[in-house]
Amino acid sequence: MQPKVRLSLRWKITLPFMLLALVLALVLAYLLNQVLSQSDRTLFMRQLADRGQQAADTVVRSEAGLLEVERLIANTQGVPEALVLGDAEDLRARVLPVVINANVDVVAILDAQGSSLLALRRAPESPPGEYSALRGESYYADWPFVQRLLNGEAEEGLGDKHAGLHSIRLDERELFALFVGGPLRNPGGQVSGVVLVGEYLETLVPRLSVESGANASVYDSLSGRLLSSSLEPQDAASLTLTAEELNGGLGLSSSGSPIRPIEVSGSEYAEVLLPFVARRGTATLGVLGVSLLDAPIQASAMANLGTVARFGALALILVVAIGLLISHSITRPLVEIAEASAQVATGNLDTRVKERGSDEIGVLARSFNYMVQGLREGSFYRDLVGQATLPERPTLPMPGREAAFSQAGEALIASVLVADLRGFLPAKGAAAPSLVLSTLSDFSAAALPIISRHGGTVDRIDGGMLRAVFGASPKPLRPQVSALQAAHAALEVAEVVSRLRQRGHPGLSLCIAVATGPAIAGSVMSATGPVDTVVGEAVDVAHALQQLGREADKGGILIAEDTYRYLSGAQRQFRFGQPWAADTRGLGRQMTVYELAGRTQRLVPE
Repeated sequence: MQPKVRLSLRWKITLPFMLLALVLALVLAYLLNQVLSQSDRTLFMRQLADRGQQAADTVVRSEAGLLEVERLIANTQGVPEALVLGDAEDLRARVLPVVINANVDVVAILDAQGSSLLALRRAPESPPGEYSALRGESYYADWPFVQRLLNGEAEEGLGDKHAGLHSIRLDERELFALFVGGPLRNPGGQVSGVVLVGEYLETLVPRLSVESGANASVYDSLSGRLLSSSLEPQDAASLTLTAEELNGGLGLSSSGSPIRPIEVSGSEYAEVLLPFVARRGTATLGVLGVSLLDAPIQASAMANLGTVARFGALALILVVAIGLLISHSITRPLVEIAEASAQVATGNLDTRVKERGSDEIGVLARSFNYMVQGLREGSFYRDLVGQATLPERPTLPMPGREAAFSQAGEALIASVLVADLRGFLPAKGAAAPSLVLSTLSDFSAAALPIISRHGGTVDRIDGGMLRAVFGASPKPLRPQVSALQAAHAALEVAEVVSRLRQRGHPGLSLCIAVATGPAIAGSVMSATGPVDTVVGEAVDVAHALQQLGREADKGGILIAEDTYRYLSGAQRQFRFGQPWAADTRGLGRQMTVYELAGRTQRLVPE
């Protein structure tokens, strides 16, 4: 009677998946609650602060670009000399190409008194390359940072470059610009003039807005009035900073960057105020405002909740479905093996299960089929001779017995072992025939069971030469298996010779060659009936290695490079000597030969 399954293995596998899905759903609900508990306002303020930092980084990059142009002008050949000579035309000829290529808004070269010897500027709406040239403007000398440049003031780590935010007059218009400047020195190291390079706020602010993805505004550091903005308010005075907002924007307040609400053209904005700084953050020139439309996040909490709930339900279904599929793929072959075991228990030895894959279940199925096959053979021999012990499977082809291989032949990848026993004939003098035959008999009597236990079939015995094939009978095996069987069998056959030397055959030596490769296994007809044989590349390589060992008078076990490769993960079961390259006679190619020196474990028990 087949035992009854009380709790299916399928549910033992699936229930943890369901439990995992439930835990994931609870964790997801908790995380959703945490996310939704954060106010839309907090998320909006974080986004606003991030946009403000991006705008501040753009200011730093703009300053770096202006400094690069200032260095180009200061290092242009002939500029310092033309400044000393007061030659404005020469300065214009040398500086204008640099200014046009750099596409800057304002360039001024001042003399030692702070008056412009040459000033190049263009209107914001002018096309690139259209500059007007002026000279004799004296208001530059009133700017504090220009005075520091004229005095040659420098700070450690910052150098002698300075920056400022000032206005200039252009066609009756007041334009504010970010200026950076550096001194021009004569050969004696004294300041002979100043180079100023500037960018209009009307040019800078739109770029700040684009690169930060928000609206940008710049405010005066003294009065807090709006200097330039991408918001384009109808009344600029409405955006003027209060004293408290100005102090916070300049970084004078310990409460951090202030955020204030503003209204432009009927729309509500939130604006974060940051210091407008230069010279690596050491010079505060004004206040930078970055604003976003103050609107709630479009996706409502309930919409998010519904989306996550649907996603959670789908995830739960998928987890359970995948768990059922995996459990079914595992339990189906196990159920088949359990049902087949019940059939065997009732005496049905013709039962066989499908062998799927190469994982543990596939190994279990093959082991089960091998066990049932052994039971069938045991039952056959018990019926034949009335014994309960299963005899050794015949391994040597005998005339008249049923062939192990098909007469049609079968192409496969097999492992071939060739053992060459030497020293059973004395070097000098005649040996007693009975002694020679006794030595060969002792060797064969010990070697044949070893080969049989390891799944091999003896294909040929010729004097002291023995040849066996693995992985061909009773059915083809993977080359990884046959290579492992042949390697273990070779080591045990070598142990046989060691024992024979200790028992009175001191002159015996053994060379064993193992090769794995393509072969054809089949039975050929002879006068006495079918005879098993194996031919092919694996046989040729094994004999070539055996001949190589004989010619080099090498004892031990030699294995071909393909056999070594097929051992792959099982290589840790063995100890190998140093590999060496050899030319194999008759094969016309060179191969790497490995010497098998020992092993760390046995494949089958003694």
